Amino acid sequence: MWRLVYKRLKVKGNLHFSFEFFGGVIMIKRYLITLIIVCSLVLTVNAIALAYPQLSAQAAILMDVETGQILYQKNIHQRRAPASTTKIMTGILAIENGNLSDKVTASKRAAYEGGSSIYLVPDETLTLEEMVYGLLLKSGNDAAVAIAEHIGGSVENFAKLMNLKAREVGALHTTFKNPNGLPQEGHLTTAYDLAQVARYALQNPIFAKVVSTKKKRIEWPGHSWDRILSNTNKLLTRSDIVDGVKTGYTRAAGRCLVSSATKNGQQLVSVVLKSGAMWNESLALLNYGFNRYQKVEVIAKGEEVHQIFIHEQKIKLKAAKEFNYVLPKGSSTKIKKVIDVKNDITLPIKKGEKLGNIALYDKDDNLLDRIDLISDRYVEDSAVNNFWKKLSAEIQIYF
Repeated sequence: MWRLVYKRLKVKGNLHFSFEFFGGVIMIKRYLITLIIVCSLVLTVNAIALAYPQLSAQAAILMDVETGQILYQKNIHQRRAPASTTKIMTGILAIENGNLSDKVTASKRAAYEGGSSIYLVPDETLTLEEMVYGLLLKSGNDAAVAIAEHIGGSVENFAKLMNLKAREVGALHTTFKNPNGLPQEGHLTTAYDLAQVARYALQNPIFAKVVSTKKKRIEWPGHSWDRILSNTNKLLTRSDIVDGVKTGYTRAAGRCLVSSATKNGQQLVSVVLKSGAMWNESLALLNYGFNRYQKVEVIAKGEEVHQIFIHEQKIKLKAAKEFNYVLPKGSSTKIKKVIDVKNDITLPIKKGEKLGNIALYDKDDNLLDRIDLISDRYVEDSAVNNFWKKLSAEIQIYF
């Protein structure tokens, strides 16, 4: 039994009352209260982390870079002005179609382009690499025009290249009119398309290096000091996992941000268009993705998937590439695999020769990927077949 003892003490003329709990009741209660508080905080934090983000952005998306899976969406196919996020396409085209050591000379049109700039003057010459840094870090509209004229011959021709590449990477609802995103009738894209463009661009190591750079020093001809380019993407300094990609703003487009982050081998890209709090909302999207989802390896490159027998010889069929899939944490993989092997396989078989494929479908029977199945080794022809082939070759000499 617990005992409550009431004490009446008189100390220096003052009357004091005290309560004494035996058996450590106070200590136990304190531990229990602390434990309850800690558990409540943990549950609250987890609930916040896993909660579906509520964004002010007019359109937004969160996508896994490797698989292209959509983890969050809001008006993702709504066509909107992209502002300077346009420069993602300009940057990757410059890297793919030019030599970074090329000399690029700014025209009057480039030098006098309005909005954000790296302060080019007519006839100023920089390397293409410096122009790309000026484009993607400082968001130079002048650098964008200089690049477009250097790669495409003109802004108009370069815009055609931009639209061709957009179709190639799956940005089917995008129309680019210029290389920098300044307001122009018909210059429109979607959150989904921007994510696809960024996803494609981030696979290029040069592009990935540039957009993850916080600060860059480049030449400034005619000055006794260099240009210092500070990246407009403030998330690079606010989070250790953020590694790209591009900001954008015009009055029509509002605050726009395409951002990327990598954690535990998984890279995500988020897009927020016309957002009232683009920094916080982008981080919320990225953290939601990492807290809620995980990448699972379904098939490893070189994994044995199937076996066949040709003339009593066993041949292992291995996956030509890996296949990963993103799932909510704690859930199981539900992917249907359908193997298709060629009917007309003949000997000899080369090592690495394609002998079939494996198709992967989700639970709704949507095709996710199709992977080639290749031979694990060289298999020579049978002795009998070799004899007849040699005999046939010898006979053909006399006819």
